[in-house]
Amino acid sequence: MSAVYRVKQTYWFSPHLPQVECRSTWRSNQGYKTHSHTQLSLGLVVAGSTVCHYRGADHLLHAGDMVLIDPHAPHSCTPLPGQTRSYHMFYFDAAWCRALLAEQYGQPVAAIHCHPVRVQDNALFSDGLQLINSLYRHDITHATPQLNALVSTLLSRYCAAQQPLVEQSTTRYMRQRLLSNLQTSPSLTTLAQELHLRRETLVRHFREDTGITPMAFLNNARIEYAKTLIKQGVPLADAGYQSGFSDQSHFHKIFVLHTAATPGQYQQASESPSATITI
Repeated sequence: MSAVYRVKQTYWFSPHLPQVECRSTWRSNQGYKTHSHTQLSLGLVVAGSTVCHYRGADHLLHAGDMVLIDPHAPHSCTPLPGQTRSYHMFYFDAAWCRALLAEQYGQPVAAIHCHPVRVQDNALFSDGLQLINSLYRHDITHATPQLNALVSTLLSRYCAAQQPLVEQSTTRYMRQRLLSNLQTSPSLTTLAQELHLRRETLVRHFREDTGITPMAFLNNARIEYAKTLIKQGVPLADAGYQSGFSDQSHFHKIFVLHTAATPGQYQQASESPSATITI
């Protein structure tokens, strides 16, 4: 049996509070392949230590630390050799976060950039644990103001407005072509022919702008879309197919590499009340 099946982890999402998704993972030694999220990510390390590779550097995180990841920013996370770690992750809708930050700035916000990666803020950490407990109890009445207060404080203390990064024309073209239809995305060879450039040139331009290769970008987009479909109740086989995976084994493998969880574990997220988190 794959080690990921033995890891205790829980996901939470609900149409009653669509601006947030969260996961909790206990005593895991599973690492993540480089990936990104469309949302603003906040991680809380509750036990053990982990290394987050982000913005070209390794960031060592211990219990009580938090980590902030910008929307669409490539990153990976691995435990220390021979050790496990337990953590909670929040994924906040980027458009909602920009709207909150725009209220603070008094003007529209095109993009968000968080100044620190590692955050040590005991009060905010405690607020995050309270929110996690409310979400897992499906206590939307208490979770809603807790969520608003947590993210508003997070944005005001650690984040700022940023102009969208200017991409090279080749990167923009490849991004649009790859996302236009995840089931029939063009090969790198096709893209090179369309742009009259060498494959190596395309990969270099894309990596310079995004931090990852075109194939890594495509797989990440497919996994994020598959998660959206699963949250809508689409069966796993259909979610994998509609996301562009030719067979279930490939879908399962890439999903695990990007999320350190199986599609089935993600599917089990429930709105049913559950016990308070006591890590």
